[in-house]
Amino acid sequence: MKKKFLTLVATMFSIGAMAQVPESSYTTATAQRPDTVEITTIDDIIREQQENATRNSTTRHYAQVWGRRSYFNISFCNSALNPKEDIATGIGTDLVEKVRSNWGASITYGRSYRLHKRPIGNILQFYIDYTGIDLNVSHYAIGGDGKNVYDSSKQWPSTDEDGNTENHYYIPWNLEKYEGSFGMTLGPSLTVAPFTSLPNQNAHFLKFNIYYHLGYQASVIYMINEKDADVNQTKNSNGYKDMKDNLKMLWGHGLLSTFGFSITWKTIGIGYEYRLAHNKYKSVSPSDFGDSSYKLNTSSNRIFLSLRLGR
Repeated sequence: MKKKFLTLVATMFSIGAMAQVPESSYTTATAQRPDTVEITTIDDIIREQQENATRNSTTRHYAQVWGRRSYFNISFCNSALNPKEDIATGIGTDLVEKVRSNWGASITYGRSYRLHKRPIGNILQFYIDYTGIDLNVSHYAIGGDGKNVYDSSKQWPSTDEDGNTENHYYIPWNLEKYEGSFGMTLGPSLTVAPFTSLPNQNAHFLKFNIYYHLGYQASVIYMINEKDADVNQTKNSNGYKDMKDNLKMLWGHGLLSTFGFSITWKTIGIGYEYRLAHNKYKSVSPSDFGDSSYKLNTSSNRIFLSLRLGR
């Protein structure tokens, strides 16, 4: 009996010792394992949100600085109409001379298309500009003292395809006239925003632009009837000769080039443009003035107010 009791006690001590070994090993392993869980605090969340808000605000700001790529310009013009060949006036041996306008105005509308998505150094941006509307009108005063600027009694002969000879009036170039044109141009431009690194964000919007465009235009020259300016004052039974009342208008077309620069701040700017058109004109009344063509250049100096629109 005693032997059995001793055996039972020994067995119980063995079981207790075996139960204590795994608990000790588990406690030791748990104590030695590093804590790899990163704890995100409220301060970290707030700081990240502030950084995102700052980045978004900066992105929006520079999108506004480099936006407004459409332009609408209103110009005051000083133009010159210059013949590129000898053109007779019909008064003696006089030839048509270069004349300057006494006033002119124009409107242009177009858009700049980026050649690269982001500005270089946030300072330089290259574009291709398309000016879809270039409307211009100029007024030229009557030549000299307004007297004897054309002679309806003088005519010049021309021969048609059948060999028939017809006489035509000389175009009265020295009369008071209006020149109107419509053109479209395309070309490169460069915009510089030199102050984008300054802390004052309003200074970021100050930009300088330079451009060169090529295109094509259609043009008309309308001459005002002025009977008293005619050397020939002879009347027939119906009054003055027909040429005095006939439509004196020419139409033409040709290449167009423009060069200019401007300074803008946000939606408004001012600038200067030099415009040169190479046109070939014909009379809209060939039965009166013949079918000959005349080469004339129109050069214009423009001072314009620019409105920057769109995104």
